Amino acid sequence: MDAGGIHIRPLGAADAVPYRALRLESLRNFQFAHGPAYDDALAQSEAWHADRLARPDYTWFGAFDGTLLVGAICLRAKAGSRLRHSASLNSLMVAQSHQRAGIGRLLTAHLIEHARSLGHLRRLTLTLIDGNAPARRLYDAFGFQSFGVEPDAIYHEGGYRAIHHLHLPLVSQVTP
Repeated sequence: MDAGGIHIRPLGAADAVPYRALRLESLRNFQFAHGPAYDDALAQSEAWHADRLARPDYTWFGAFDGTLLVGAICLRAKAGSRLRHSASLNSLMVAQSHQRAGIGRLLTAHLIEHARSLGHLRRLTLTLIDGNAPARRLYDAFGFQSFGVEPDAIYHEGGYRAIHHLHLPLVSQVTP
């Protein structure tokens, strides 16, 4: 996918160095948007990041401005024949230099299109930290719906915050 000079392509282990840099920047600058803490992630090696990008249950996409990785998103599959109809949207990140340029929207649209193209997925889920209004607006625009709130799920800046659970049906009607 290519739009506005931004190109989206799958990420793999060979992208570990730019992915690690983007992840650390996002965890440092947008702590409110992520579960992991920056200091914890700082201790994770390039090899750890390469392994994360190569996991068979994760499908990563990166947004590139030329050769610069400026955004990433992950589709995480669920294992087992009874759960394989559902996957989750994880780890949406956009570099601070490219905020408010539509890259998060582009990555989310790409991931949803990819999930639908697989043919077996019935829904996507995601979690969102309470108070992350920009992300909530983005997911609402794609039709994600709330299905629950987990109180005191994450500790952030001296207090506990809830996590909202959202889902997006990928099929138009439910069949048994």
